[in-house]
Amino acid sequence: MSDAPILKLVDLEVVLARTQILENVNLTVNAELVWLTGRNGAGKSTLMRALAGLLPFKGDVEIVGFSPRSIVARSNFAFVPDEPALYEDLTLLEHCRFQALAYRQPQAEARMLEFLEQFNLEGRLGEFPSSHSRGMRQKLSLSLCLGLELPLLVLDEPFNGLDAPAQALLSSALRDRVKAGHAVVVSAHQGDLAKTMLEGNVKSRVLLIENANLKDTSLEVGVRVETQNLKELNA
Repeated sequence: MSDAPILKLVDLEVVLARTQILENVNLTVNAELVWLTGRNGAGKSTLMRALAGLLPFKGDVEIVGFSPRSIVARSNFAFVPDEPALYEDLTLLEHCRFQALAYRQPQAEARMLEFLEQFNLEGRLGEFPSSHSRGMRQKLSLSLCLGLELPLLVLDEPFNGLDAPAQALLSSALRDRVKAGHAVVVSAHQGDLAKTMLEGNVKSRVLLIENANLKDTSLEVGVRVETQNLKELNA
């Protein structure tokens, strides 16, 4: 792969129903954890869906140097939306097999099953997700994502619906991913979880979406700084 950043946004703009949701968003991400914050409706999910190529946008988005809609980019990142997107006619085991084959990572199936076991779902592999709770469906979605070896993971409110042990497991897995040299972009509103993850000895940033713009609100753990426009920080 080239020396391009894992994720790069340049002057990203999203307008939906004639409403400016995001404006002049600039961001470069490599091996680090990026925690997106902001009030409800600020644009966190919109930003994630745009960088995943699921919404129209102006500006440039690159994943490992390629458009997010390209085959190369799609094979290098995984996106977990805020509502689990699953195949209701596939069992949990079949989901793992299908996901591993779709990404051409047959060895990933075993890792997905290992995460399901850690999430205490090893006894439910023959069941369909339609019969499961919101939290169980979320655990399946996360296992399918975490089992893959990819440069970029994008997770929208991944802690919602998870019990405390599952939240701890997810936090640890994401920190491990960053330590392995990958990029993780997470949106979440749980400040206590953010503090725990940012204290996990990994490179990290907390970004705030406010008034359609993206601002860096914490350059290092435990240090409060004035918000700055990311374009200035990356200049």
